Amino acid sequence: MHRRAVRTLPLLACAAVWFWSAAAAAQPAIIPRIGRAPHPASETYIILKNYFADTAVSGFTLISADPRTRTIVAKRTGIDSATWSTWAYCKMGASSLISSMTQASATVNVKVQPSGYRNSYVTVNADLEGTYSSLGSNETTQQCISMGVLENNILAAAGVQQP
Repeated sequence: MHRRAVRTLPLLACAAVWFWSAAAAAQPAIIPRIGRAPHPASETYIILKNYFADTAVSGFTLISADPRTRTIVAKRTGIDSATWSTWAYCKMGASSLISSMTQASATVNVKVQPSGYRNSYVTVNADLEGTYSSLGSNETTQQCISMGVLENNILAAAGVQQP
């Protein structure tokens, strides 16, 4: 009985290492950020809609805005590499280490919900994609992991206090 337990211990250890490494590699790219704005939901929605409608201020193009559900979708392309490096981290394989970013895009989904009479909750999701090309002119589009900076900027535009 004791010999059997000793043999299965290395198998269990290998399975645990495989499971935890797979779980770490599967980190979600879209992590919602939530903040409490000091305005009623309808006012916060209008503030954010106007923010995204003004391309000169936000840099985004307003894709859709639904006042009934208080949801907003906006997109930005042509993001410079300095801004991109503060917004996102793209996991690249070892073969792609010498690749360079050729295009980056960010699509944000914003939802405003009531939180009492004078406040509202704002939820921001950012979908970030980078296109990279390597020496062989192969292009790869990669889902990237948000660093939270973009979402925090949008929350600040809604009046959410930053930590």
